[in-house]
Parts: sequence; C-alpha cells; structure tokens
Amino acid sequence: MRRRALLVAGLLAMAVGIQAAFASAAFSASGWTAYVPDFGTNSVTQINTATNAPTGSAIPVGKGPLGIAITPDAKTVYVTNNTDGTVTPISTATNTPGTAITVGTGPRGIAVTPDGKTAYVANLSANTVSPISTATNTAGTAIPVGTQPGQVAITPDGKTAYVTNFGANTVTPINTATNTPGTAIPVGTGPFGVAITPDGKTVYVANFSANTVSPISTATNTAGTAIPVGTSPFSVSVTPDGKTAYVANFGSNNVSPISTATNTAGTAITVGANPFWITVTPDGKTAYVANFGANTVSPITTASNTAGTAIPAGTEPSAIAITPDQAPTAAFSVTPASTFRGLRFDGSASSSPVGSIASYRWDFGDGHSATTTTPVTTHSYARSAAFTARLTVTNSAGTSLGQVFTGQTVSNQGGPQATITRSVTTRSALSKLRVSPHTASFAGRLARGRCVRPSARNRRSAHCRRAIKLRVSYKLTAPAKVTFTVKRQAAGRKVRGRCVRPTRSNRRSRRCTRLLGVSGRITKNGRSGSNSFNFNGKIGGRNLSAAGYQLTAAPAGGTSQKATFRIVG
Repeated sequence: MRRRALLVAGLLAMAVGIQAAFASAAFSASGWTAYVPDFGTNSVTQINTATNAPTGSAIPVGKGPLGIAITPDAKTVYVTNNTDGTVTPISTATNTPGTAITVGTGPRGIAVTPDGKTAYVANLSANTVSPISTATNTAGTAIPVGTQPGQVAITPDGKTAYVTNFGANTVTPINTATNTPGTAIPVGTGPFGVAITPDGKTVYVANFSANTVSPISTATNTAGTAIPVGTSPFSVSVTPDGKTAYVANFGSNNVSPISTATNTAGTAITVGANPFWITVTPDGKTAYVANFGANTVSPITTASNTAGTAIPAGTEPSAIAITPDQAPTAAFSVTPASTFRGLRFDGSASSSPVGSIASYRWDFGDGHSATTTTPVTTHSYARSAAFTARLTVTNSAGTSLGQVFTGQTVSNQGGPQATITRSVTTRSALSKLRVSPHTASFAGRLARGRCVRPSARNRRSAHCRRAIKLRVSYKLTAPAKVTFTVKRQAAGRKVRGRCVRPTRSNRRSRRCTRLLGVSGRITKNGRSGSNSFNFNGKIGGRNLSAAGYQLTAAPAGGTSQKATFRIVG
C-alpha cells in the first residue's frame, strides 16, 4: 500500500481484487506502439497495437514510473520516475533508456510541446513544473504553480501549458514563451487528468474527488458547468477528431465517453480494476486504458464503445502513450502523351509508415482538382501550356500536412512530405499539314490593267508578277499558338555528312537538297480541329522567289510537322 500511496501523495484510496468482464471486439491493425509505465516493476511495457499484444522486452527505468509522453517525431519516450525525482528518456529506435534527467520532487504528469522542443513535468511534491529541453535533455528553472500539480496539457499552438493542481482545486496556465504562470482557474475538487480539444478551444479537467469533469474555455480561462461522470475520474483523453473526451474513472472501474458538442456523458464502459490512464490511437478507432489494479490494458472500440480482451501489461500499469502517426510521403508520375487530353496521373509510389494511403488530393494547376481513393486518375487540359500539378496524400489514420494534438503526445504528426508538385507541360498534336496547290506560279500577263494568268489570248501582252493564293491547312487536337517558318530548297552536295553548296571540288559528290532560312515567320492561334489560312507568298514583307520551299508548323509545346510547296516564275 505504501507504493500506491506514493502514487497520489496519500490522497487516493486504492481498490484491489476487483475483476471485470470484457466483451470481445475487433480492432484496426494500425501498427503503432503503446508504451506503458509499470509502477510496480520500475519498467515500461510495449504493446503492438496491430496485434494488441505485448512486444519486446520490458524497458528498465527509474523508481515509481508514473507519467509518459512521446516526442512528435516518435523518436523519444519520456517517463517520469516519481520516487527518484527524475525523467528517463527512451530511444524508440533501440528501446534503451538514456541518462535520467533530474527534475523536482515527485514528478507525475508530463507533456511534450507540439514542436517537440520542450517537455513539461508536473512535480507533485514540489509544487512546481520543470521544463526540459529535448535537445540537451536538461531541466530548466522550475516554474511555481499550485499545490500538488498532477498533470500538464499544452495547447495545439504550443503557447500555453495547463497544469492541474490536485491540492488547490485549480488549474494554472503557463505562458510557454516566458515560462511564467498565470492566474489560477478554479475547477472541481481534486483536479488531476487534463486534455485539450484539437482546435485548442476547450480544456477538459478530471476532478477526482468531485466525480466530475470541468470544461475550461481557453479564450477566457474560465471553467464551465461541471459534467458528472463515474467515481474518482483520474484521467481524460480527447479523440483526434475532437468529438469525444474519454474519462477513466478510477473508483468505478469504467470509462465515461463525453460528447464535446453537448458536454454530456454517455453510458460508461466497463474496463479493468482501477483504470488509471487512457489515450486514443492516431486514427481515433481505439482507446487504450491502463488498469492499475488489474495489471492490464483494456482496448476500447470507439465506434461501439465496447471493451475488448484485456492485454497483460506488467505490474501496476500507471499510464500509456502511443507513438505519433508520421506523415505519409507523396509521389506521382504523369504518363507522357502526344496531346494533353486524358493524361494519366499515378500516385502509386506514395507511401505511409503505418497503414496505407486513404485519399489522394489532386490539384492539376489549371483551376481544376479532384480527390480520389485510388492512386490513378486522368485529367484533360484545355490548352497547351506548362502547369504545376500537386498531389497531397492522407493516410488511413488521417495524417497529412497538419498536426493533431490533444495535450501530452501528438496524435498525428503531419509533414511537408505529404505533398509534392510536378511540372506538367501539355502540348497540342498537329497533323495533316498541307499547302495547296502544291505548285503555284507568279507568272502573269497584263490585260486591261490587271495582271492575270498567262493564256494563249494574252501571250503577246507584257509580263507581270501575279499575286499567288496558297491555302495552308492543318489540324490540332486542342487550341494552341502555331508558328510557321519557311525554308528555301537549294541544290547541294553531300560532303562529310553535310549538305553544302556545290563547288568544282565537290561536283562528283552525291546530290542533296539544302534548306536555306527565309527571314520572317507567321503566327496563328489555332483552334481544336481543322484550321486553315491563305498565304500570298510573302514572308517578312518580301515575295518568295521561284524555288521549292519547306513549310514547318510548330504548335507551342508540341511536335512540329513539315510540308513542301513550289513557286514557279
């Protein structure tokens, strides 16, 4: 009984020898690890939440472990050792304890800030809170609070730490920027457990001696109407969606679910003897309860509020924390296409450390977006251009870019790797480029002041240069700006792989056709489908001379096509 009396400084009466019946239930195979301090064996038990079974060896810590919290990156577990006046850091990579950190007398509750930089420890026997730098694992100057501080919860914005003062019936807000305490907030008798809604608007405090829970508005730091729950409520935990607060009732061996929308308690859920601590998985599907008097942990399915088979958890399990779910990693590819119709976007390469990808949020960069539950989708762009497409993924625990935090240990540690961008350059396919007629003539004869086509009747009339009319036609798969350039064909000789000007020295080389650039270009805004325009044989304001020509049509971002025509004198 002496060890148990240390648990709450002689203020809690322990109930022993009570058994509870459990209904079996199904649980999600999530794969996080629950860490459970065992007060009676000075160690920490690990539970695999995928199998609901203990895993690995017990981790030795200091004497009388009571509180626990985990850093947002899930790399370090911090355990308060009530008897030793220390905090033990545990590396989750190796599950080995590090050097104990000295804090105040009787450390109990602990919370890690959302940025992971500081752990705040409530020293129940010293009436202080010790801030620990997680970078150096050293404690800073103790912060004075009320009598017998039991637990700490930090707002999601990291600006305020709320400390329950068991012996003073108050809650002290601490400004984390300056580590200075504010005006104490009166609540019920014997406040201990504390949690905060993910939106940061409400603090829920379990009043052990009043059998109630006090909701505190963070906007005004005033407590609202107390909510009746079970006997001796000791701890409280809020689901990641913020809809339900679960309260572990130490004296009545059950858990009360509270609707945060109405602040009313539902039907109590029977668990093991002396439920001491409760926490919820990152996906919100299961609540785990540490039953101090039963040496077990009870999993509760939150969808039905039923308890499943109890899990062995050492001797006198006093708290529980679950590793934060880490952000998934987004990755996608775009299948190249000759057009920008029906491009295939594939996010199959996206991954999640735990669980799977549940949704794919696509922003195609052209004002259109889509959310899919499968990794592959298609999208058609309306024009040829360069776009920046973005994929943001969310995993089965609801983790994506943002962070979900309810007071002590982050539930969902979102991160920038959950989104990725790619440049997508679309192009319009051009086809069926033609110049008609293929051969056109400038030759003409003056007849009645006009330059007309030569004929037998006007063969004796004066020569003139007649305006030609060529028709350029083409097709586009989608609207695009098309640039037309012209090159004149000229005789050449093949020398060392190049077509060069004919000379006496290369007269015996193989003939070839040279292409000589013509100054000027024509630009047209083509529409989807058939296009055409008239060409009068002028480029850059100059008439083309009699020769063969090659016309190149190049849509913006697309593949060019060529056609030939000839002009004769």
